Amino acid sequence: MVGNESESKFWETGEQVGVMPSAENVIAGEVQTAQQIPLGATHFAMFPQTNAILALVLSIASFACGGLILSIPALFVALSAKKVTDSIPTHPDRGIANAAYIAAIVNIVLSVLLILLYAATIVAYFSTV
Repeated sequence: MVGNESESKFWETGEQVGVMPSAENVIAGEVQTAQQIPLGATHFAMFPQTNAILALVLSIASFACGGLILSIPALFVALSAKKVTDSIPTHPDRGIANAAYIAAIVNIVLSVLLILLYAATIVAYFSTV
């Protein structure tokens, strides 16, 4: 136990407060890098509320059954959500607001083209009669 006296005395020796321990008592290991918050991490920040999800639901529903009746309100709701999210680049609803905006515009264009196609079909039918 003579060789282990220095190890057993390590716990008994009192060091001064604020003084680094000697190098033989330091635990070896890899130095860890500082943790950085990713760009999209939003769990520490507070953002203003938007209606981006409502706009996306209206946009998707307008494809199924609403046409212009749902896509025009979806466009207005998406524009208000985009106004909020464009001012804050890291806002978590930014992608949803952009998707709702694009889906509403696509549905408005398709609905207008469909209305024009119906009108042209009706005009063509009555011009042949």
